[in-house]
Amino acid sequence: MAQQDLLNRIVNRVNDFNRRVRDLEENIRNLNARVNTLDDSILKKNKAINNNVQDLEDDLTELRDRIANLEVDIKELNREKKKYVTSQEIEEIENYMELMNPIKSSFMTEKEVKKLIDQRQGVSKKEVEQIIDRKIKRLENQPRSKDSSQDRFDKI
Repeated sequence: MAQQDLLNRIVNRVNDFNRRVRDLEENIRNLNARVNTLDDSILKKNKAINNNVQDLEDDLTELRDRIANLEVDIKELNREKKKYVTSQEIEEIENYMELMNPIKSSFMTEKEVKKLIDQRQGVSKKEVEQIIDRKIKRLENQPRSKDSSQDRFDKI
């Protein structure tokens, strides 16, 4: 019986080892299934990320093209802008026109000047300076625009 006991213990141990081996094999199959699932999941995520990166690169390329087009348009607008008159230039022209307005200014005709010269037999330097001073004072007394009357004379 001792042999039978020994044989039963050996059989029990072998059965226990077989059960343990089957459990280990089952665990390995489960781990393999998990690894395969993780691989598939990682591959799908990687593909999605690659697609997103490609979309971003395409968008970035499109934005670069649009920016380049905008820069070209801005340069063209700046070139066109230089062809137009600025408000400062318009104000200068208005000031010249106001200064030379025959209704507000007291210009003399050529005949009147010749007549005055004939009457006076010439105009002295002092008289010319007095006429200029009177004209300046009259202009200074007029309502001023943005430029002072001295600025108007400087521009002439």
